[in-house]
Amino acid sequence: MTNADPPVVLTRVLPSSCEEAFRAWTEPDLIRRWLAPGPNVVERSETDLRVGGAFMLETRAPNGARHLITGRYREIVPGRRLVQSWVYEGPLDLLPGVETELCVELKPLDGAGCELTLTHRRLARPDVREAYRGDWPTCFDKLQNVLS
Repeated sequence: MTNADPPVVLTRVLPSSCEEAFRAWTEPDLIRRWLAPGPNVVERSETDLRVGGAFMLETRAPNGARHLITGRYREIVPGRRLVQSWVYEGPLDLLPGVETELCVELKPLDGAGCELTLTHRRLARPDVREAYRGDWPTCFDKLQNVLS
């Protein structure tokens, strides 16, 4: 698993400033409102927003299954860029315990809104890439609602 594995890259226009979108990625109260795919909900979110600081996300599926994601912040440029490790701990077989990487880039648009580009790297298996390629847009739908 290397940075040479094909990344998942997704872009979405958001109805907010880049600063508001950045807060939605980094403030636990806002994260709890959107950062779980499909019908899943965020039960717990913790952030230590500094380079080297930890990130933790616990979600619950409709069937009661709990999913845990952990990581560390690697790069923080408020309102513009966030790079963090992303470790899915299970229970699904989505590379459990393997460190992947998220890069969130925010670009202001003329007029209103900002463009979000998410790059999810170090996804060695095609089935895992496809799972994330399907799940991230459902999270972004929730994020758009939070920012509207």
